[in-house]
Amino acid sequence: MKGIRNPGLFTLALVCGYAYVVSIAFKPYDFSYLLKVTPVLLLALIAFLQKGSKLSNRQTYVFILAMLASASGDVFLDLDRNLYLKQALGSFLITQLAYLYLFLPMRDLTTGRRWLMPPLAVIVVFLLYLISHTAGALLVPVVVYCLVLLAMAFSALLVKNNLWINIGGMAFFIADALIGVNRFIISFEYSTTVIVTIYISAQLMIAWGLLFHRGRESARSLV
Repeated sequence: MKGIRNPGLFTLALVCGYAYVVSIAFKPYDFSYLLKVTPVLLLALIAFLQKGSKLSNRQTYVFILAMLASASGDVFLDLDRNLYLKQALGSFLITQLAYLYLFLPMRDLTTGRRWLMPPLAVIVVFLLYLISHTAGALLVPVVVYCLVLLAMAFSALLVKNNLWINIGGMAFFIADALIGVNRFIISFEYSTTVIVTIYISAQLMIAWGLLFHRGRESARSLV
């Protein structure tokens, strides 16, 4: 079907993503970050190959920027999520801003999902209060990142007729919230496996929603 291209590459991205999750049990091993970044780099390649199909040229390049920034953040977190947290925050901040740019034109301000926005804001304020006791010099970068992350989650919730982006944006929010909890509040067992699984799922769902999903209006045009 027109506009549904490169599903094989997407499947490969999915397989590589969850292969990395499985490989966490065998860490440390050399160059583990290469497997970790493979899914987002494949998603960037898919976007480039179908440029102008689902996304405009400008949107395509913004999506590719989001994937490249995610790859950079993935490398920093894989090397040492404590030592390079500030660098990872900077990388993923670019990803969140790029997603915010892509989601805003798709928003529906009348959606019933608006009720989720106040609870998300309360969660962020509460987490920042707890994090403030231990973040030290990282507090300002963390606050800035959390505010942009919250804006991205809001915009993802408001996207019309695209459950992939709705859920993917929430999953990204949850993954990053858990990173904050594990790093600054209380560490929990299997944190890396849990967080990475949610994060990879979020990236795949958002990418599917942006690059492959056909909304109701598009579906009707096929009838």
